[in-house]
Amino acid sequence: MSKKVLMINGSPRKKNTYSLLTQIQQILKDCGAQTEILHLSDYEINHCKGCDDNCINKRECAQADGMRMLMRKISDSDALVLASPVYLGGVTSKIKAFIDRTNIWFHNPEIAGKPILSVVTTASTGIKETKRFFESFTTGLGGRKGGFIARNGRSGRPVTEKELSPFLNALLSDKKKYKPAMNEIIMFQVQKVLALKSGGGNRKFWEEKKWLDKSYFYDCNMNIAKKAFAGVMFKVISKAMNS
Repeated sequence: MSKKVLMINGSPRKKNTYSLLTQIQQILKDCGAQTEILHLSDYEINHCKGCDDNCINKRECAQADGMRMLMRKISDSDALVLASPVYLGGVTSKIKAFIDRTNIWFHNPEIAGKPILSVVTTASTGIKETKRFFESFTTGLGGRKGGFIARNGRSGRPVTEKELSPFLNALLSDKKKYKPAMNEIIMFQVQKVLALKSGGGNRKFWEEKKWLDKSYFYDCNMNIAKKAFAGVMFKVISKAMNS
């Protein structure tokens, strides 16, 4: 398996979350993958300024900081692992700033189809909330959900290959086999309507990808009912946004 997996550590420390990442990294290496762990604390990541035109139509952030290199690395990878400890019921401020700055990819989902594994550590609570946040982020990018791994700080249970199997399967399988959930299909219709509404570079990107007449980003395992549902949702969302 000659796949490139980029692993993002959202913790400001190199302790519990990093330890979990290194365990996952070793399993991936044993399976033949090329891996790299990046620590967000090593990069300057400014907060998103909400200058939407740059993100939506120019497809380039106006801020020249560490995000440009990070996004290039993500684009060049085959899959992504996102990891964060729980801080006050959610992700760290560093990984939140990182995610906010990927707004370009919400409107112009250049990494749609990449498997994304979410990893969370906590000293007590917040795992479910952080999981939902990561899943929402994955859906917004059109990523394929590659599983979820979490550990309580008091647990010394090592990560196993079986636990990592959803991510490994997604990494090795053809994305045509992927079965998008209803919320993923709805999000795609929202993004498509926004592209049609905004026009400019955003619409051009979707036209180049040939997504405007699709039920989802790519041909995948969608039955007739889901395709019909996608068509109905597109009409409902279009009407709501143009009213």
